[in-house]
Amino acid sequence: MSDAPLAFITGATGMIGSHLARRLLDEGWRVRALVRPTSDVRLLESWGVERVEGDVADPAGAFTPHLEDADYVFHCAAMVSDWAPLDEMMRVNVSGTRHLAEAAIACGRLKRFVFLSSMVVFGMVPQRDIDETAPLIHTGDHYNLTKIRAEQVVQELVEQRGLPAVVVRPPYVYGPRDRQFLPRVLSSLKSGRFRFVGSGRQPISFCYVENLVQMLHLAAVRPDAVSEVFLATDGEAMTRLRLLEIICEETGYPMPTRHVPTWLVRLACPIVEGIHALRRTSEPPLVNKFRLKFMATPLTYRINKARNVLGYQPKAGGTEAALRETLRWFRENHPDLMPNGS
Repeated sequence: MSDAPLAFITGATGMIGSHLARRLLDEGWRVRALVRPTSDVRLLESWGVERVEGDVADPAGAFTPHLEDADYVFHCAAMVSDWAPLDEMMRVNVSGTRHLAEAAIACGRLKRFVFLSSMVVFGMVPQRDIDETAPLIHTGDHYNLTKIRAEQVVQELVEQRGLPAVVVRPPYVYGPRDRQFLPRVLSSLKSGRFRFVGSGRQPISFCYVENLVQMLHLAAVRPDAVSEVFLATDGEAMTRLRLLEIICEETGYPMPTRHVPTWLVRLACPIVEGIHALRRTSEPPLVNKFRLKFMATPLTYRINKARNVLGYQPKAGGTEAALRETLRWFRENHPDLMPNGS
């Protein structure tokens, strides 16, 4: 049997999980991925990743056979939505975290449980240059609530059962194979619906997927990381205006010029959300608190702790260089999201 460490990854068919799997394989690790029966596993298959079928919300016992020889668990799977039902998000994001962590504890050889959380736990309030000591704030948003609850589950198992866990919180993550952030922005530009909320000069921090994967790897192998929480960003911020300038320069879309007053969107959110809730509409409303936060709320963070404790170093060139690199990937792989794309 190989002496190489074995990592068990959830969410490995997604952007973050797939980049993590590739990084670990390049480091000489063995990788085992939990995948759903409906997942597209062609990329993982081409890399030789071992795959086991299941659901992150399965009972703890279902994971046991797959974790008995695992050294590290990276829990990257989550239901990310601004409109999914609360019970479904609780099942996946909270119960799923508990079941996986309890199974890992029961197997007895685990060196590290790395839990991928999110800056969403800080709520909807302006976040200016904050760090890991900032309070977690419930907002009524289901994703926010379930991520807070999942972190509480991890902390409870750290304190009561000795789970060797580390929590990593990124903000909006981008990179090749992104299915959330950039596709939404590009689709909005293509449809002509994009509007700035307010001036567009509000600052925001992002995290390039390669930076986040570096952080996840360090969280697993650095001895001082156990029981700690770390924020992960590119180490800088940019305005929404600059973000759109870069996107438009790289894709050829015309720069949006229309602005909607922040106060008007804030006023409209509860009305539009209420109507959608009464109609039990499955699609999220065009205007909601989650999208208002992305478009207008100052969101900047300090990563001093990750730099000092983990030795984390974001990719040279910063967000602009990484964003341009990502957009080149989108031009080559998703012409449907480009101007006049099929």
